Amino acid sequence: MSVVVVTDSSCDLAPSQARALGIEVLPLWMVYPNERLRDGVELSRAQFYARLTSEKDLPHSEPIDEATFAQTFARHAAAGDEVVVTVVSSGLSKTYEHAKAAAAAHAGRVHVIDSQSFSGGILLQAMAAAEIAKAGASGAEIAAAIERAKSAQHGYLIMPDLTYLGRSGRLNKAIVALGTVLKVTPILQMKGGVVETAAQTRSYDKAQELLIDITARNTPNPSITRFAIGHTNAPDLCDHIATALKTKLGIPPKSLTTYEGGPAVALHGGPGAIGVFSIAGI
Repeated sequence: MSVVVVTDSSCDLAPSQARALGIEVLPLWMVYPNERLRDGVELSRAQFYARLTSEKDLPHSEPIDEATFAQTFARHAAAGDEVVVTVVSSGLSKTYEHAKAAAAAHAGRVHVIDSQSFSGGILLQAMAAAEIAKAGASGAEIAAAIERAKSAQHGYLIMPDLTYLGRSGRLNKAIVALGTVLKVTPILQMKGGVVETAAQTRSYDKAQELLIDITARNTPNPSITRFAIGHTNAPDLCDHIATALKTKLGIPPKSLTTYEGGPAVALHGGPGAIGVFSIAGI
């Protein structure tokens, strides 16, 4: 019996990364006015970014339904495997609710985790789960380790244009107004599974500096901390943030992964956004 790690496409794992780690990524739906496409299947990242800047209408995302989870869990159960599932925060999507409902038919064999995060936060949990599974841990042991580590996870976000997040309904309209009218750039954070403001500054350049400072201040022990730094069509800025963060930390982190955000994340952040996620002790 082995343990299979399953997650959703808002984790932003590249297909090559997922294959190398043996992680199964289920696609969320991206819904445009006249079509409904699976993230990463019928809609690639390149196609999405081309449409993001050229089309007036933004899509909206839909969660993975219970039936898809049920089929996935049944397939792995038939193979005699356990399943560990980490998905986008229940405060942002019904994906967790649907996964939990489908898991009820496989009590003790399917372990569903509310990541209380998204994007790089889920990516780090899934990668850690896959590593622990490879070392021979049971599904229950892996899920317990992830649950313990969630208390030491952080996620910070900056974006040059808040209108995308405002239009998607993921951010308080007062904060969007503050940013667009007064030209204030907030540093957002994942806290309790939802997005809220951690700090603010007057320019996107200053926001980048503050993002690095806040992350470093909340990393007491880099050597046991995993980082994931993501971008939405801004690879050079992502590399700059990664280099600056490593310098600021002073001690090499346990791991640092950079990645490109996919459609499920980029539709909220717009182009040019940066996210820095971390989790310690796992």
